Amino acid sequence: MKKLMMILAVVLAVSGLSACSSGNKASSPNKEQEPTPSATTDGSADNGAELMEISIMIPQYAEIGPSNDSELVKILNEKLNVKLDLQWTPGASYNDKISVLAASNSLPDVYRVTTQDYMQWRDKGVFLDVKPLLGDYANLTEHLPEEAWKELNDSEHYYGLPYYSIPHLFSMSIRQDWLDNLSLQMPVTVDEFYEVAKAFVTEDPDGNNKKDTTGFSIIVNDSGKFENAEYLQGAFGLGNEWALKDGELIAMQAQTEELKAFIGFLRKAYEEGVLDPNFLVMKPADARNKLWNGQVGIQRVNPNEVLRLDVPNIQKNSPQAELVQLLPPAGPTGIRATQTDGMGQTKVVINAKADAKKQQRIMKLLDYLLSDEGYDLIKEGVEGVDYKKNEDGTFEKLETKNAGNLLSINFFRRADKGIQLHKYNDPQYVEAVEQWLDNNEDYDWPNYGLGLAVETEINKTVNFTTLNTKWMSSMVKVITGEAPLEEIDNAVSAWLKSGGEQLTKEVNEIYSTRQ
Repeated sequence: MKKLMMILAVVLAVSGLSACSSGNKASSPNKEQEPTPSATTDGSADNGAELMEISIMIPQYAEIGPSNDSELVKILNEKLNVKLDLQWTPGASYNDKISVLAASNSLPDVYRVTTQDYMQWRDKGVFLDVKPLLGDYANLTEHLPEEAWKELNDSEHYYGLPYYSIPHLFSMSIRQDWLDNLSLQMPVTVDEFYEVAKAFVTEDPDGNNKKDTTGFSIIVNDSGKFENAEYLQGAFGLGNEWALKDGELIAMQAQTEELKAFIGFLRKAYEEGVLDPNFLVMKPADARNKLWNGQVGIQRVNPNEVLRLDVPNIQKNSPQAELVQLLPPAGPTGIRATQTDGMGQTKVVINAKADAKKQQRIMKLLDYLLSDEGYDLIKEGVEGVDYKKNEDGTFEKLETKNAGNLLSINFFRRADKGIQLHKYNDPQYVEAVEQWLDNNEDYDWPNYGLGLAVETEINKTVNFTTLNTKWMSSMVKVITGEAPLEEIDNAVSAWLKSGGEQLTKEVNEIYSTRQ
């Protein structure tokens, strides 16, 4: 991989690619009308008359997306006068494939990139700067929030379109039947949360007369960060990577007092058997299996999957099980926080080497995909192929080899938190999922320095994954009782001296220029 990146750097240096942009603006089109042709810097414009071949590379996972001869692609081809070449690529090898294509100077016309690749190539003329063109494509700006456009971009350029991610996707859940079995109330504060979690360990909540249940789990990932613990981190005042205090950003790794409160909470939980003793080797799949197997009664879940997958699997072992949403418990100062992620950290980019008229046609395509008509097509699929409308006005999903909605799932979509909810879903199911997602939005946990660290100079010379892993090693020692609470002071100091202090300085400089 590193070798490929070095090859890419050489290719870019030799080729001297430069992004094309439009200097003229036309009036914004109506949603379902063809956009007004946009003039390029040389005065030319795409009037839509020429048939254009457009290659699109898309990651593919379990389901199979629309093929190039599918009805959905035929509709798009006819609508935009294009011949789409959808290159579905296995998700596990997608990023490596992008690197190989970049090294051979044969990237597709439009494709998705990760944050890392976007930041590595953003300023090297690989991607088209779409900001000067947006005035001609009203759907793109209407259905994607400004905050998502700004992520990983300066104020003058947008070298990619945001692949929208739901910022408040994940929820905490709790076994309501366990609460009922123990005559416990839904916890509202972290102290009440702790007592409930402890009862789930000591008072046999499933009534099987065995000590085989856990209070709650967290995950320590390979990047030196906590997972499944965001609601507790926020409750104790820790920042979501970056906190804002008195106008200055401070890294979570340097919030000494808040860390002592949070880590102290986990230390007590570990000592008393409330925190899963196997948390150090826990993976997301392990945590989910414990929920399904009835070993844990508090767990992070995806609302899009909780009723469809989690509840049915739990009920295989415990038919009376009831899993409900646990709202984030309030910390000592009243803070309640849910996991909050960026909306546009992944980008859809247009090849800067593509012909200027083709770039315009790609923009028309992307704009159409977010129109009412286009979005219904890529989210729901083709009527009569992916679903049908019944005589009573309801909709029914049809069995198909190719999932018509995968273009919206895997490639490009509106800022739509109901991205996985469809017209053919049961209305009660839709309402329940929407309620979980709506509740999450009440407990935003902002990351004030979102995406800024990857733009710093020191990030190019210091391996912060290694640094954070060393920092986390100290946190774990404190949690497990191998080191005193004062070890946190040493860990913070070491993190700052080894690059964290300079990172904080540079992040604040970037932050101040964008306010």
